[in-house]
Order: sequence, then C-alpha cells, then structure tokens
Amino acid sequence: MIPNGIPTAELKDLFPGVEEHNGLTIPSHIFSQSDWDMPVALVMEQAAMAALCRFLKPRMVLEFGTAEGQGAFTLAANTPDDSKVFTVDLAAPTSYTERCLMGGELGACFNDDPTVSGKVNQVLRKVPDETPAETERHAGEFDFAHIDGDHTYEGVKIDTECAFRLAKDDAVFIWHDFYNFATYDDQPTLSRGVYPYLNELQNAGEITLRHILGTYIVVGRRQWDDATPGTIVQPGELPFPFGERIVRLWETGRVEALHRP
Repeated sequence: MIPNGIPTAELKDLFPGVEEHNGLTIPSHIFSQSDWDMPVALVMEQAAMAALCRFLKPRMVLEFGTAEGQGAFTLAANTPDDSKVFTVDLAAPTSYTERCLMGGELGACFNDDPTVSGKVNQVLRKVPDETPAETERHAGEFDFAHIDGDHTYEGVKIDTECAFRLAKDDAVFIWHDFYNFATYDDQPTLSRGVYPYLNELQNAGEITLRHILGTYIVVGRRQWDDATPGTIVQPGELPFPFGERIVRLWETGRVEALHRP
C-alpha cells in the first residue's frame, strides 16, 4: 500500500470564511442514485463544491468528467451569473462514463434546467489526451478546475496536466474519489488511479494538496505551502473509525455513526 502523504483538513481552515456563505444549491438528482456508484453523489461532497464556488466566485470553470452532470450542475448553480462552466467528456463514452450514467443521459442534471443550462458548455473530445478547441481557446483563463473523469492513473494524469496548462497560476483545483481501502490493490485498475497519482503529485512539489475532511475530495493550490493546515492520516494505522479509509464526516467522531458499514 502506498503511504499517504496528503494531509486532511477542514474546509473552513483551508478557506477561512467559507462557512459564512449560505444559500448553497445542490442537485436533487442525488436522491435517485446510490452513493457508492455515482461520482460526487454524497451531500457533503456536493456541499463542499458549492461552498467553494460561492466563496471563490470563479468566472471560468473547467471540469473533466460530465457523466449525468451532477458536478457541472453544482458548479454552475453556485457560481456568479456571468460565469461559464466547460465540462469535458468523451464523444464515445468509456465504460467508466457509461457505468456512471446508469442508463441516463450525458448531462441530464443540467440539460433541461434553465437556471444553469445557459452557463454550461458541454465539450466532447474524440480521444482521452485531446485538448478540445473549445477549451484551448481559453487557455490561461480558468480559475477553478474539477477533475473527475477517467479514474485510471494515466487518465487522472492526462486530465490534471491539461487542467494545469489551461488554468491561471492562482487557480483552485479539486479532484474526486481520493481513497485507499485496505484492499485497495484488489480494486479494478479502472477506479484506483486517483490515490497514487495525487500522492506522487504532492511529493513532486509542484502544487500543495489537502484532502477535505468528510469527503473524498482533494483540493490544491500552487500558492499553498507546508504551513497550510492539515494532518496526515494513514489508512489502516488507527483503530475504527480510521482503520481502512481516508475518512468521511461521520467517521471523525464529530457526527455519531448510526451504523458501521
């Protein structure tokens, strides 16, 4: 198992004042999906994304991994009215995207919603390492990026490097599905590239990363340094409830667990 080198921190410690912004909007589609199969389906993760958008007020948002569009909806609904969201997926969905759709429509969460559809630009690329012209022409303009597409190691690497190239120097980046179970190496390679890639990225020193407490989201900024709040938690080194995974909110002890998984 790869040792974890990404500290965990509370969102309000990373972005002081984020807790003072009320009126978050998240998609009701989360209630029709199972939390173990859909990206960014858990309410805490949706709330973290929404709070960051309300607090940071990004004008140009880049997303990798559209699926049903829950992430794009949240990004669009919580950014200023003149913001633009570019969400990228493959023209021919991969098995990962198809599984996330669960029989649904690409971008279903925002396609028919007039409150957000005008802000969202659906971008399709023919191959995973292509940078579509629709995003290329805005290189250097993106101030927020959400990376939640291909979860293989190479896929996360390609999307991250593309986001770095297209984003401003002071942009905020977030990645979803950062976890490491005790049986992580037994998981399909299709879904276990985020954890090792982000740990390598943290060690490389190009950007400082922090895992957001209560979520499977990692946030990064080039301007952060080692003094940025956070405590490293190693999966498996502590007794329950920290025994197997990078923790969710109820596992921290701040919220009483109704049951153990």
